[in-house]
Amino acid sequence: MPLPNDTLNLLVEYIKEQGPYVLASPEDAEHFRNAKRKMQNAKVEEKKEEKKFEVSLSPPPKPAVKYEPPAPKPVVIARAVVKEEAHPPAKPSFDLSGVRNILSVVAPELAILNEIPNDAMAKKISERWKTKNQSAPISILVYQEPPEQRALLDQVARALDVYFGPAKIVQAEGIEKDKQWGAFLSVADLKMVIVCDYTLWQLNGLMQFYKETPAQGVRVLGNVPIFLLPDLSLYLKDSLLKRSLWKALCQKLS
Repeated sequence: MPLPNDTLNLLVEYIKEQGPYVLASPEDAEHFRNAKRKMQNAKVEEKKEEKKFEVSLSPPPKPAVKYEPPAPKPVVIARAVVKEEAHPPAKPSFDLSGVRNILSVVAPELAILNEIPNDAMAKKISERWKTKNQSAPISILVYQEPPEQRALLDQVARALDVYFGPAKIVQAEGIEKDKQWGAFLSVADLKMVIVCDYTLWQLNGLMQFYKETPAQGVRVLGNVPIFLLPDLSLYLKDSLLKRSLWKALCQKLS
């Protein structure tokens, strides 16, 4: 409850009589004042440290970027590059004139070649054995005949093989492509070549070996007799013509 006014007045008069230090001595009061100042100073220093820490954490200002235009790209001239690739560096040349002069005196029988010989001919010669193995004493050449005509030639080959000895179908395309007709016709056991007349005209390489003597009725490929067949479609239309073909073959091979 609030104090009466008289009591308050008496309390004020008492305080004035006691002087400025009522509850503590002057030394104690000074001690507490110093402590209060230290606390205030400590708070001020703490605030300064906080501001300094905040400033240190803030990123440094970015330096102003000066715009520089991009450097121009080097221009590559395609023509110059192609020219360099198309013309590799020339090989070093050696002067062999002195060696040539010495050889012409010491060994005049030796032939001096300026270029390395091509081995294409040697490769063809090495492959001749394959061509020779394709032949039989009676060889029937096929090139691009339709299936029905090819079947007829297979029947003729089987019949000749039974009655007159080894006979077989020979694919002419590979021999023509490799230009190996000379090796094919050089086989000693080759007795006769049978081929359609229109097939022979298509084989330009084989035509170089074809010879004909109309007066004697002789046709050969090199030194090998040849029997020319007419259009095979005629035999497929009329079976009676097959008999005449067989008789002609028997007469030729007898």
